[in-house]
Amino acid sequence: MGLRVLFLSCIIVAAAGGSLWLAAIGLPDGAGSARQNSLEQRVRRYLIANPEVLNEAADAYQQRRKEREAAARINVMKGLKGTLRKSGGLPVLGNPKGDVTVVEFFDYRCPYCKRALTELQRLVGEDKNLRLVFREFPILGPQSLVASRAAIAAREQGKYLEMHDALMAYKGQLDEKTIMAIAAGQGVDIARLRADMEKPQVMALINESMILARRLGVRATPTMIIGDVVHAGYAEMGVLKDLVARARAGCETC
Repeated sequence: MGLRVLFLSCIIVAAAGGSLWLAAIGLPDGAGSARQNSLEQRVRRYLIANPEVLNEAADAYQQRRKEREAAARINVMKGLKGTLRKSGGLPVLGNPKGDVTVVEFFDYRCPYCKRALTELQRLVGEDKNLRLVFREFPILGPQSLVASRAAIAAREQGKYLEMHDALMAYKGQLDEKTIMAIAAGQGVDIARLRADMEKPQVMALINESMILARRLGVRATPTMIIGDVVHAGYAEMGVLKDLVARARAGCETC
């Protein structure tokens, strides 16, 4: 509805602009005013008779805006290509030298991220030339941040993937006590884990992902970046395979 009003206003302003031009070239005020009123009435009658024009104009405007946003995002990704594909020292799933990289921004408390992990593991298992990079993106509250810090810190004990999978598999509410219990269940030394969680490089990695997300317009979890495409939300296997195929066919940032 807002776009309809916007386009109607623009059309009327354009019509008024025509009459102002007539006045500027020296026509009498009365003549200019009469022409303006006539033109506005004609525009009004046309729009009433053809209201679908407003929908068509609004659709065209939205499509062009999406295209501009996509082009701008590709330009941003070109500049961030190297950083985006790096794992920050976290393990990379699949083929480290794969020709296509899937980057997932996720939160351990996100139920759709938990569902997505199964699809991503299948995808990497079936496609031997694919690499998967995890980007910790704890946006669902303080406990999400604790979980991300614990998982990243567990890499010091070679347990990142074990922690990642265990945190994703857990179905209840995650709090610090539960997170530590999950870590202990994976054979993680808890005293060492707590010390490693305080290291500045842990938050540095999370902050890097936060900055990347902001620059790429990532606002939700899970979000997958495959080639030039930023796919927000859960994606089934067929969608993921299609995005990978499109990336292989040629993209500007792969």
